[in-house]
Amino acid sequence: MKKQVTETKKLALNRWPFVLQTLGINVPVNGRHGACPACGGKDRFRFDDKDGRGTWFCNHCGSGDGLDLVSRVMKLDVKAAAEKVASTVGNISAAGVTAVKTPARKEASDAQKRAQMMKTYCGLVSNTTTGESAYLKSKGLPGHQYQLLNQPVTAGGMTFPEGSLLLPLTGIDGCVTGAQLISPDGNKCLLAGSKMTGAFVAVSPVPEEYPERVIITEGFATAITVSGLADGWCVAAVSANNLLNVARVLRDKWPDTRLVIAGDNDFADGKDNPGREKAYQAAQAVNGWVTVPPGQFKADWDDFRREFGILRARDAFSDEMVNPNDTQTRLPHGFRLTKDFLWFDKPAGDDGDSSQTRQIKICSPLRVTAITCDADGGKFGRLLEWEDSNGIKHEWAMPMTVLAGSGQELREVLLDNGLHFISVNGAARGYLMEYISTCRPVRKVTCVNKTGWHGSVYVLQDEVIGTGAGSVILQSAYSTKNDFRASGTTKEWIEQIGRYCVGNSRLAFCVSLSLAAPLLHLIGAAAGGYHLKGESTDGKTTTMKVAASVCGSPEYWKTWRATGNALEGIALRRNDAALMLDEISEVDGKEASRIAYMLGNGQGKSRSRVDGSLRDPVTWSVLYMSTGEVSIMEHAAESGEKRTGAGVGVRMVQIPSDTGRHGAFEELHGFAGGKEFAEHLEQASKQYYGAVFRDWVRYLTGNLLDVTNRARAMKKRV
Repeated sequence: MKKQVTETKKLALNRWPFVLQTLGINVPVNGRHGACPACGGKDRFRFDDKDGRGTWFCNHCGSGDGLDLVSRVMKLDVKAAAEKVASTVGNISAAGVTAVKTPARKEASDAQKRAQMMKTYCGLVSNTTTGESAYLKSKGLPGHQYQLLNQPVTAGGMTFPEGSLLLPLTGIDGCVTGAQLISPDGNKCLLAGSKMTGAFVAVSPVPEEYPERVIITEGFATAITVSGLADGWCVAAVSANNLLNVARVLRDKWPDTRLVIAGDNDFADGKDNPGREKAYQAAQAVNGWVTVPPGQFKADWDDFRREFGILRARDAFSDEMVNPNDTQTRLPHGFRLTKDFLWFDKPAGDDGDSSQTRQIKICSPLRVTAITCDADGGKFGRLLEWEDSNGIKHEWAMPMTVLAGSGQELREVLLDNGLHFISVNGAARGYLMEYISTCRPVRKVTCVNKTGWHGSVYVLQDEVIGTGAGSVILQSAYSTKNDFRASGTTKEWIEQIGRYCVGNSRLAFCVSLSLAAPLLHLIGAAAGGYHLKGESTDGKTTTMKVAASVCGSPEYWKTWRATGNALEGIALRRNDAALMLDEISEVDGKEASRIAYMLGNGQGKSRSRVDGSLRDPVTWSVLYMSTGEVSIMEHAAESGEKRTGAGVGVRMVQIPSDTGRHGAFEELHGFAGGKEFAEHLEQASKQYYGAVFRDWVRYLTGNLLDVTNRARAMKKRV
């Protein structure tokens, strides 16, 4: 059967549009989105036919090639679908449809398509009037006069009513290469035969004189909005995939013009951001500038204007504009950065005569490499970079609030993390804070206050993993210790630790807990915990240390001997990861009960600001593991806590650590006894740790959609 399927796919190569049409399976053309013929989902499906294999993608039911689609739509197994396709291909061949056209035939066919498109376009133009578009007016963009249809038109399987926009796609020479239709309710379609590559829809005619600035957007309404946010000639590339093509055409036309790509923010939690990525790629390729709406929500600049108003949109459009090829930070006036020190050149005379200066040594080399702020446009900071005395680079996303006082907190963090010189001179200390606050680096980074998932990236203290990793960083008032340190490789961990989990249910479960923690966010599962209860020296602490070695060093696990406030901070540093707490008896039973509720609820205490208003409480999602000789219910009762309800038991499920054989272990893998086995695991977990978790997260970020779908399917089966 495998050979039959392979041969059928070869026969159907480059013929899938004809095969699907013959079988009555309707797919959108030209890579556009449309209804899925398999699941029926509206505007979820795209048929891109990569390499002629009939490839497709649906946001709901997955992806595959042409044979997969036939199998799903016609509800046939693979063998039956292959037979159906093979029969169809035979009929197509008999009818004289060739799979691959010769270059001459293809050129003739393209010319015929263009001629037909122009005939259709001219016919439509002859039946248009000039007026205000209902589509643009609904977006708050009145007063713009464009061609509107006088009668309904059917295109791309949709009916465009009277009043729909007819927008010409043109090249830089002004020649029409196609057209876009936009209905009053926002449906869009290109006329069949339109050539989009490098073409655009212009808001106004091509400038006769050399323009100082040209702005390229995706959509037409966005182009009109942007024309009111900044000076420049504005064009719409129609698609994110066409931004680079249009940018190159315009750069060839005007080599010295400032090109700005006004990209879309296609933010979707846990997914890539194609609008932002394509905009940055285009800007980098032509040495242009890019500006994308800020925030962790999906928006183009037209959406942003409607949400926040024209004045804020103008400010944001300017504030978010960066040159992705320019990584340099212009130093504030008077400051100099050498390989040895940061200096301030102060005029020596009271009259400010710059010919007489006094050089003030401030500190060892310190660079401000980025401006940071959170997804809501607040909590601003600066990304600082320096080298310690051993030549190791350090980074700290410093909140600007650190500069609100005397600067002692700032100096303590820098000195504690290896910046080997800061002047004790009072004036120099003031210039240090002035330098940091007045630096305006081009790079802008979204700051977050906890580890874990943020969009499609996973944030650790010292690394951000995933597509777009360079645009997110963990920000803290202190240069936080790295909890997710690694030593050795995943292969070494498996050889020295992982293989010994086979046949040991408690070890396997707790290691699985460490690996499952990052999946909670992807499937929308609630946080929770597990408590290993057993006698002293039965191996439960060793089991916890093995589970901790998946994520980080021996310091990764903590004891229960901490206040609720301290554990809030630890939970933020373990967000979307596992939290290990050893020996529950080390904390008061009442406090243990409150901590279990807090960790399970995923939210810290509400605290007041100086003005009396409440701060937003910190939140997290952790899978936590606890050990102890008593259960949390018993421990709380012993301390006099009478109100400990069943909720604690749900939030922290108890598991007996004793397996009935060798304490927490069933299989000793050739070791003389449980003591020797535990000693090996404890020693190995001090040498090999952390690599497994990082490799696991890299796998997750690289296969995010597939892993999420599989995990959700597994959750449904449980």
